[in-house]
Amino acid sequence: MSIEQQYRTRAKELLSAGEVKMVIGYGAGTTAERRRPIFITSPDETERLVLDSACIANLSGYLVTEGLLSDEKRVAVFLRPEGIRALNVLAAEAQLDPLQVVIIGFDLPKGELKSLQGSSVDDFTDLLGALKESTPDVDGRELLEKIEKMSPEERFAFWQEEFSKCIKCYACRQACPMCYCRRCIVDSNQPQWVNTSSHTLGNFEWNIVRAFHLSGRCVECGNCDRACPVNIPLRLINRKMAQEVLDSFNHFAGTSKTQEPVLASFKKDDSETFIL
Repeated sequence: MSIEQQYRTRAKELLSAGEVKMVIGYGAGTTAERRRPIFITSPDETERLVLDSACIANLSGYLVTEGLLSDEKRVAVFLRPEGIRALNVLAAEAQLDPLQVVIIGFDLPKGELKSLQGSSVDDFTDLLGALKESTPDVDGRELLEKIEKMSPEERFAFWQEEFSKCIKCYACRQACPMCYCRRCIVDSNQPQWVNTSSHTLGNFEWNIVRAFHLSGRCVECGNCDRACPVNIPLRLINRKMAQEVLDSFNHFAGTSKTQEPVLASFKKDDSETFIL
């Protein structure tokens, strides 16, 4: 039996036994190479589930849909390691109860489907801890190293050119599991904190503020990269911020459901006087 069929069977068993009220997984997309999220509530619908190398979207963001978990019933969801990390971050930030989530875990090392054993975030602690010591993919690492070698002026010019493409569609925000606020600060115009116009200042404000907002929280799932219609390398700046947080605070986002947000916590014995 293939991994895909095993997971369909698992989803069907969970729904048939009433252990979960819904399974969030992947279904066929509009083209052969695309997959879309689907929401299964009946055992008979589980044959619609697809699991292959095209299932790359992080589905954890759907768990914080308003009202989904308010009835305290459980939901099953297909998650890769970065999705499990996101689930831990959401739990640590009190956005959901991880006990309400049944994980159907899988991975795609080098594009090959691999099953992950476990059903709760605690079952994947060792796996997520090992990711902390791993290195980014070769393409991302090479581009990051290239930017690191630039002068401040060259680096500024690089990002100015990239951010100039931004059309302020906020697709990155909508796709990101960490952007769960019911109303984003950019939607407020009284007062207006971030310029909504698609020009140099507004684009820098939006993209830089968002990068800081994700510092120590981004799990590098790539949802933002894939959602961006103008192909701004958003994962690159998020990866840089993640590395800075790791180097400065030894903090790797999403390793535990009780992990404190690195930029929203402090220690009384911190050497920086401004903390006191």
